[in-house]
Amino acid sequence: MLIGLSPAHLQPGQTVDGWRVMKPLGAGSFGAVYLVEKEGHRFAMKLAMHRASSGGAEQTDARLLREMVCLSQVSGHPNVVQVHAHGRWQHPTQGWLYVVLDYVEGYTLGEWVEKTHPTAHEVSRVFGKLAGALAHLHSRGVFHRDLKLGNILVRASDGEPFVLDFSVGDYTLAPELTDTPLPPGTRRYRSPEAARFLREHGHEHDARYEFKATDDVYALGVCLYDLLTNPQPESEAPRTLVGAQWPPPAPHALNPRVPDSLSAAAMHFIDRQPENRAPTAEVMRRELEALLSEEGEAWTVPIHVPRPPLPLASEAPHNDVPQEEAPAPIPKQPPRRRVAGAVAVLALSVASLAGYMALRPTPNAERPSAPVTATTAGDAGPAAFLPPAVPPTPMASSPGVALPPSAPVEKESPPVKRAPVSMPPAAESTARKPKSLASRPSWPPSPWTGFLKTCASATAAAALSLGCPGAQVRPEPGDCPSEARDAMFNKTNKHGLRLRPGQSVMLTLDIRQPGAMGQGGFYSDGPVTGVVRISRVSGLPEGTLLSGYLWTSGEVVVGRYTEARLPDGRTVPVCVVLGDEGYIEKGPNSKPGVAETNKTAPAYAVERWP
Repeated sequence: MLIGLSPAHLQPGQTVDGWRVMKPLGAGSFGAVYLVEKEGHRFAMKLAMHRASSGGAEQTDARLLREMVCLSQVSGHPNVVQVHAHGRWQHPTQGWLYVVLDYVEGYTLGEWVEKTHPTAHEVSRVFGKLAGALAHLHSRGVFHRDLKLGNILVRASDGEPFVLDFSVGDYTLAPELTDTPLPPGTRRYRSPEAARFLREHGHEHDARYEFKATDDVYALGVCLYDLLTNPQPESEAPRTLVGAQWPPPAPHALNPRVPDSLSAAAMHFIDRQPENRAPTAEVMRRELEALLSEEGEAWTVPIHVPRPPLPLASEAPHNDVPQEEAPAPIPKQPPRRRVAGAVAVLALSVASLAGYMALRPTPNAERPSAPVTATTAGDAGPAAFLPPAVPPTPMASSPGVALPPSAPVEKESPPVKRAPVSMPPAAESTARKPKSLASRPSWPPSPWTGFLKTCASATAAAALSLGCPGAQVRPEPGDCPSEARDAMFNKTNKHGLRLRPGQSVMLTLDIRQPGAMGQGGFYSDGPVTGVVRISRVSGLPEGTLLSGYLWTSGEVVVGRYTEARLPDGRTVPVCVVLGDEGYIEKGPNSKPGVAETNKTAPAYAVERWP
């Protein structure tokens, strides 16, 4: 008989079919990953979040089974993680599906650039090997479909790259697991032809994009472009939106240290027209390997100017982050400056407290008994208890993941996204509900109004600490409030929506700008009320109104919706974002303060603000 233990809550020392759990590596919507040991050898074990018999429409069991099939079909290549075992834990037919994979101790591609400062020759070598791995996949009828910096590891011991995480991979004659026009993936790395297909056929229920080898080539090309143009690809957002303009600036124009021939190769791999792109991954491999014969100083110096090193912790490199950077020491202040600094901190604390008091959530919420601790130094920030409709306090955690481990985990690079800590219930509030904006419809009674008033009256420093719209061009990641998570994802909540993380609908951004699918509109920072136009999600049927806020001042448009009013009259808190990465791209006619973008876009239910 199965016990009620989720794969996301295994503890060190427990065993799974003889594999001893050493520590959790992370968790995602499709699976949980652990470092396991058997007979003195270490491996990564990935378990599906739902059993085949659970009826969960996430189909995580089927997805992990597909990942195992993909990896089995491409086994033997030195730059692809290998499957060593699989099975069902606790029951041979109804148990949790697991797969045992290589455990690669090293860095993600972005971390590799930041930590090791590679030369142009080293970048060409690594990407030549990755292109060879991609060619091997395609020759076996397998597509990765989610190549990105976080799904590629570089082994610390010898610099060998590895392709991992085939959770959304596909192979010839594989069963269909998605009901959306585009396969699962990451927006930045999707090809221009896939984006065009979504614009032209996104409104068609049965439209399905046919993924091709040139799509994977494009995604790997974007990875190369990012590494050449951004010295901090892991720590900072991309500096250039490749799909926002064409052609984008060549890498050597943004970074003069990039050799012209390597820059030209990167542009060839991301050409807007697939017929002008490298037609196969094998052609891509040959182009990159040909660059290894290039000579000159430009090929043997780091492609980015190394930044002054920071003091490093004594901990040895891990699977994801080799060493945690310690903050620089704070110089001592003279007595007068220390007094002035204390006064400034006190003033900021008072302003922040005032903003918090104005934003406390609705009654009946329990007060947390203890503060939230960060999962890792890079995965989560300080806890903050804000109501669902208030922009979240800045955090720094990975987006949209499933059930977290019960104890903090060390930051490593698993084949799925990392798991955040759970968010305690918000504090009890007796604050009066603010009135709605005069320019908005009568529904919903948005707490954005009171928040904006608080921002307007706060000092610049206090506004920044509160996360006010004018203080940032894009809100930081953070936990979705517990009330919203319960309303969206708790299957036992009779009044909830019974959604699954990652489920999507087509949403008109603001009912004040209705329009046809694919039609563009112009938006500025401020509250919006979206309306669900197309939905196959029973919890968010067509006609549902979503109250939220748009941030348009950065390179992309960020949209977060925090309250839903259903056609039956119910109003529930939610966490819904525009785009699968939490943003949508701007159009070419965008201007400072006004962003052009599609009036209708896909919106996703999430457990964390990305």
